[in-house]
Amino acid sequence: MSDTSQIALIRKLYAAMGDVNSFKSLLADDVEYDIAEGFPNGGVYRGLDTTVSDFFPFLADFNEFYARGDEYFESGDHVIVLGHYFGVSKIGRKVKSRFAHFWTIRDGKVVRLQQTGDTLLIAQALGK
Repeated sequence: MSDTSQIALIRKLYAAMGDVNSFKSLLADDVEYDIAEGFPNGGVYRGLDTTVSDFFPFLADFNEFYARGDEYFESGDHVIVLGHYFGVSKIGRKVKSRFAHFWTIRDGKVVRLQQTGDTLLIAQALGK
């Protein structure tokens, strides 16, 4: 069975492997990122420019960091993804941490992400 257009869109986000410019092309101008407290730069970000300038800088603490979806579920204008973060911090620590992402899509763009993840493992990889 082939992916729906909404699941295909979310797969493109994960395929970007942390490339912020690729993310930007898939996010709406009024996007909202709701990131779990305890995750690097956790909090709520509204608007594409704010999300890019205030949330994504945490990537600089890693030599490599990306998300890979394992299971995808669609309901209406939502895509739910269960998966894992993978990374190597600047201090050389590897991390593999579970996440759940709840994406909302409108007019072929992501308008909202509600994220939760295993923040302890990521903090440990960062030496915190």
